[in-house]
Amino acid sequence: MIVKHKIFEKYDKYVFNIPYKSGDRVLVNRGDRINSGTDILRKSESNIKHSFYLPEQIDVEVAKIHNYINCIDGEFVNKGDVLAQKVVSGGLNIKKLISPEQGVVDLSRLSNGYIDLLGEENEILVQSKFDGIVEEINPVDGINILSSAYALDLLTISDILLRKGRERKMIGEFTVLGEGKDLLLKAEEENYQDKIVFVGKYLHPELLQDLFKKGAVFVLTYSMNYEDFRRQGLPVGVIGGFGEMYTSKDILKLISTMNRKLVVVDYDESQMFFVTDDSVFKTKDDIFVKNAIGSKVISRSLSIYGMLGTILSMEDEQYATVEWEGGQRSIVNIANVEFVSF
Repeated sequence: MIVKHKIFEKYDKYVFNIPYKSGDRVLVNRGDRINSGTDILRKSESNIKHSFYLPEQIDVEVAKIHNYINCIDGEFVNKGDVLAQKVVSGGLNIKKLISPEQGVVDLSRLSNGYIDLLGEENEILVQSKFDGIVEEINPVDGINILSSAYALDLLTISDILLRKGRERKMIGEFTVLGEGKDLLLKAEEENYQDKIVFVGKYLHPELLQDLFKKGAVFVLTYSMNYEDFRRQGLPVGVIGGFGEMYTSKDILKLISTMNRKLVVVDYDESQMFFVTDDSVFKTKDDIFVKNAIGSKVISRSLSIYGMLGTILSMEDEQYATVEWEGGQRSIVNIANVEFVSF
């Protein structure tokens, strides 16, 4: 019996937590039923005025950045203060990172290579974008909520969080760049603070650095160059594979419909959980393939890897005629395709 792979797997009872800090005001109580638009949390947060990527600014390796820092976390600095410096050319020259204006130093992303300069503190109201039940509230775990979610499997996640022994989950608003179809070198907006960003079919290192400079906490892509993935040292998730590979427009469109949903990246499960019960994503398909004809498949053959198609007919037990995206048809071995369900 052939089992289908669901692009989005539904979980009716998914528990996640929204963290909060001392001084934040929790607006819900244990046992409350919350709906889309419910006020959950009122918190203070400083916007990122400037973000500096040190490997680019003073030519240092991410693993050695701590040796070149001239400031401390939370320090108030003035215009012209030295934030980091490195002696080069045998001591004849010094590369410096100079603060362009007043602000508060934030080193929370230093292990990723970034120094942030924060501006004024603003009060932010966090509202629900989902339905759920508040199960527990405590300063350690945050606000624990039971809701529905859809899980998207990731091929791999860069292991920066696992190496540093930090939290194995990330939570944020899912943001889609454009329609996910074009290769971009720069992000559209000026602020992606605390966002989890989907760039579409391919991630270029220039775009990755731009997004993190603008405050993104995680970047999702269908594919990217393997060497870039190994070198970049930032939290990145890959869905399809490595290299400039074919990317299904239907799959990009499906993922893009999750725009503005709350999403949890789970490193241990190598999955992203989109917290929603939206009927758009519901499927009644059986998990087993009972009739191959009419079924959706993804090619795992190297020549057309990742292409989405529909089986038109079975030639025998091993071969099928498939109509691929774009209208072309071919006969393929069933072993070279994966059955999928949306």
